Amino acid sequence: MKRNLSKLLFQNPKLKTVLPILNGVNKKGGIYLVGGAVRDALLKRTPDDFDFAVSGSGIAFAQKFAKQTRGAFVLLSQPDDEARVVIDKTTYDFNGLGKKPLQNDLARRDYTVNAMAIDLRKPNTIIDKLNSRRHLKQKLLVPASENSLKLDPLRILRAFRLALELNFQVSDKVFLLARDITLTKIASERISYELLRICESTKSHKYVKQLYKLNLLEQILPQAIPLLRDKPLFAHSLRTYHKIELLVSRKSYFNRFQDEYDKYFTGFPFRRALLKITGLLHDIAKPQTQFKTSEGDVHFYGHDNLGAKMVKQLASEKLRLSRKQTQMLKDLVSYHMRLHLLATAPELTDRAIRRFFRDLGDEFFGLMILTYADGYATAKITSHLERTFTRMMKLKKADDSKKKVIRLINGNDLIALGYKPGPFFKTILQELEELQLDGKIKNKEQGLEYIKNHFPELTT
Repeated sequence: MKRNLSKLLFQNPKLKTVLPILNGVNKKGGIYLVGGAVRDALLKRTPDDFDFAVSGSGIAFAQKFAKQTRGAFVLLSQPDDEARVVIDKTTYDFNGLGKKPLQNDLARRDYTVNAMAIDLRKPNTIIDKLNSRRHLKQKLLVPASENSLKLDPLRILRAFRLALELNFQVSDKVFLLARDITLTKIASERISYELLRICESTKSHKYVKQLYKLNLLEQILPQAIPLLRDKPLFAHSLRTYHKIELLVSRKSYFNRFQDEYDKYFTGFPFRRALLKITGLLHDIAKPQTQFKTSEGDVHFYGHDNLGAKMVKQLASEKLRLSRKQTQMLKDLVSYHMRLHLLATAPELTDRAIRRFFRDLGDEFFGLMILTYADGYATAKITSHLERTFTRMMKLKKADDSKKKVIRLINGNDLIALGYKPGPFFKTILQELEELQLDGKIKNKEQGLEYIKNHFPELTT
């Protein structure tokens, strides 16, 4: 074990190259490698980032280390005496012990498996004061102290994320302590980071359910509180989330479109997570739009459009997601009824299919998965959706294989007809392109005649 530990840790170039500098910065005081790096090494995983507890001032140590390594110094917390140095995308975090013993630092950490240490001057000895190695062997996340979650309530999310990433179990003590915490004072960016990593995992469904049971989901997604408090509606939303998780983590109907599948999920980070979150929130506006007729029928008119606005606000203002991530959620919620309507329409035309792909752009594949999961969560019937999607994808591939349509009409032609330039130019030109693909317009004269007959009100 000692030999393997030494190889994984001290032969790691990210640590090996800076060891002489670390030992030189504080020749007399203690320098301890702590936290996740020790845990990962014992799990035979290669650590990427490193945490240190040092005698005296952690900030002063980090400043000297940054100067000697030409790394970037980042102050993390003046009161907690914490600082970070970044070298070639690797982070080295330093916390000052002052004159306090190492035990104090270990006890303030989140979970016992992260509360082990190695004295850099005695690298073959693991310092374990909290039964950390036993819990590591049991694959169990146990709080390092009674105050663990109160010191940083975000640790509840970290427990779920670590459990998923390491295939560990969360101890009952964590859930007990989580009853007394609130996330309202935690920075949105920190919450989003943990939430996305949780949802990106292949078995996140059960931990999203735990967040709901702990009433923490309301704090993370405050705009969704009416949905979360409507038990039948939330049950449907959670089933949709779970079905998406199954569709994107194992072989399913969608793997027959492997090129589109790969392209979609490598488009940008956390796309699986965002798609699942959309499954949870696609009906966010149903409580606000519920309408009951005199016959007793219930409708939710406009819940897709209102829901898109609510999700946009939630994503941008609360979760602080990027513009691209926010747009993804907004588009999927806005259009989440579109494929249901196409799949149940008396007649599905090629033109309607092409308009769908045009309107959705890169999100067409995500919407297909969302719709499939929504349909399954509602009635466990998806055969009509599969037939529709298969036909749609067949047409798309046929269109994609053709040479790009050379437009017969352009903006100058529209101006010559007396139209004022505006956003509707794009609509007209795209409609003409669809008609060209259908073979209904074959020359410029036919195109001009179509415009005059179908868009007369737009002329000056």
